Amino acid sequence: MKPFLILSLMLFWVQFYSTAQADTLLFHARSTTLDEYNYLIKGYKIQIESGLDMKKGYYLTDVGTQQIDSYSFTIKNLMREDQYDLAGILVITYSGTSGRTYYTGIPINNPKLMAMYAADVAKWDRALSAAYTHLISSYLTMYFNANVKY
Repeated sequence: MKPFLILSLMLFWVQFYSTAQADTLLFHARSTTLDEYNYLIKGYKIQIESGLDMKKGYYLTDVGTQQIDSYSFTIKNLMREDQYDLAGILVITYSGTSGRTYYTGIPINNPKLMAMYAADVAKWDRALSAAYTHLISSYLTMYFNANVKY
């Protein structure tokens, strides 16, 4: 329960901070649309499994891969071609224990989609929640260290 509480507090803080118009590129980005969010959580998997082309008007950039316990996380940014800005973040999680792959979409500046994201994450077991909290905490720390001006 503790990892879920930490993750929930982090999600609240990011959403609160974004509505306060923080002086960073991420918080000034256009909001993720429902269509973009659905691509992250469903469409990408279909595209890969079926060998389809990339969603028109978008491209993916690799952020990184990280192994935490029995979980492998791959993070990709969904970018809009027209304005070269971030549409959302895809986190692909593979569980070495269950063999299951999770496709998680992190929306940008959209409270309704953020609530959907939080509800999806809340369904995870304790071990996955703990590993995911570790991952997100690490990336948030790197992001803010690189972008916050003192």
